[in-house]
Amino acid sequence: MVTIKDVAKKCGYSVCTVSRALSGKGYLKEETKQKILETVAELGYRPNTLAVNLKTGRRQALALVLPSLTNIYYTKLEQYLESCASEKGYIIYLNNTEYSLEKEKQILENLIGMDIAGVIITPVTSQHDHIMNLAKYDIPYVYLNRSYEDDMEHCLRLDNKKAAYEAVSYMIKLGHKNIGGIFQSFDNLTYRERYDGMAQALREHGLDCRPGHMLFDVNPEDMGTTPGRILQLLQKPDRPEGIFACNDMTAFNIYRACYILGLRIPDHLSVFGYDDCIMANFVTPPLSTVSVPVRKLAGTAIDFIHGYLESGVRAELPILKASLIIRNSVRNLNLD
Repeated sequence: MVTIKDVAKKCGYSVCTVSRALSGKGYLKEETKQKILETVAELGYRPNTLAVNLKTGRRQALALVLPSLTNIYYTKLEQYLESCASEKGYIIYLNNTEYSLEKEKQILENLIGMDIAGVIITPVTSQHDHIMNLAKYDIPYVYLNRSYEDDMEHCLRLDNKKAAYEAVSYMIKLGHKNIGGIFQSFDNLTYRERYDGMAQALREHGLDCRPGHMLFDVNPEDMGTTPGRILQLLQKPDRPEGIFACNDMTAFNIYRACYILGLRIPDHLSVFGYDDCIMANFVTPPLSTVSVPVRKLAGTAIDFIHGYLESGVRAELPILKASLIIRNSVRNLNLD
């Protein structure tokens, strides 16, 4: 039986281009479309009915590749992406890499074979050649929560440094001078930017980043080592007055450690998070955090892929702004 891949090989175009010619969606030169249709007739190709419905109906499949489904930030992200995709007539095909590079590579290889319309991905490592390979098949893609200098046109970024700077500056404004930080691996440029924002705020206010009050390479979902490292930090005689956490999941680990040690937030320790996930307003006390514009992030990613599929033109991705959400987890030391 003749497949769409046979048509693509015969006429010299990608599977995605052949698919667009058959669906009548997206921009193609008339000569390209005519060559594809002639090849279809020559080979006697008959599209699968389900595939035709997927390509020519109101919905198409976009792949969402996430490193975890237990991190509540990603749950929120998936919900907004699904909503924004539905508004454009797409469905979301969800994939979980479980922080495995090998699984990520296998998923992408499978997606290429499925002739997926586009890919939105939060990669697990700095390796991304296998993701850039999507361009060879004319499959549009967007990176979320990671940046790559050699593929920046596909990176949907936040102004992480500025937001972290503003968060730590707020803590300093409330009288905090001894501020610690907890960060995930700088293999992800996102967390390096957040650290740089913290360091800049401390530096501009004449304060130091004390090495003994910083934790790096912390995975908030690793219940084997992360709780112990945070407990050790909080048991130091000169523990920080406050801690800037690189994300809310890390902040929740700090909350748990404080509960174990009998420390009250913010009386004994101030905490500032990053993400504003749904639980940030339900913990006690409610967490002050950086609000990531997740709905706008999701909508921009979907629009980027949809625009390319419709016009063949890749739009320029913006750098999105985050904002502070002030709740009750940072103590005003100026009132003491």
